[in-house]
Amino acid sequence: MGALLVAVALVFSVVSSGAARASAGGGGTGFFDHVFPVDGPHGTRGYTGEFGAPRSGGRTHQGFDVVAACNTPLVAVRGGRVLRSGYDPVLYGNYLLIHGEGEDRSYFYAHMLRPALVRRGDRVYTGEPVGAVGETGNAITIGCHLHFEIHVHGEPVDPEPSLRRWDGYS
Repeated sequence: MGALLVAVALVFSVVSSGAARASAGGGGTGFFDHVFPVDGPHGTRGYTGEFGAPRSGGRTHQGFDVVAACNTPLVAVRGGRVLRSGYDPVLYGNYLLIHGEGEDRSYFYAHMLRPALVRRGDRVYTGEPVGAVGETGNAITIGCHLHFEIHVHGEPVDPEPSLRRWDGYS
């Protein structure tokens, strides 16, 4: 009985502290500190959408592409602060960068349908709506998807393992 009370107290503490909040649509959950960013049916682009895939000009893909219908809601994968949001007409279209609370990681969303729902300096919570899947920037020729990156100390890392883990319980 004592262990059960400790577990209930821990869950209540995490949820009430704002470390994890549930979204209205099911992309978020109150029991994990990260959630999957696409709050709806989704898939992948295959090899061309993977981290490290070759791109024109000798560059490589620095994120992972999650395919979903245009206007599918996007949520914050982790609570934290918005570092940037804006528009890049060449590559990323409408984009958003969130720095994760209490970690050295940032999360980058690109090709959003419209400007982000949050602005620089805003506090966001895990699972909070931040935008919608789109095809802005260079995605206009590819179709609707989320280009998602994780940066550790400013350097891009392969987001696929984290995305697969979060997708398993979101």
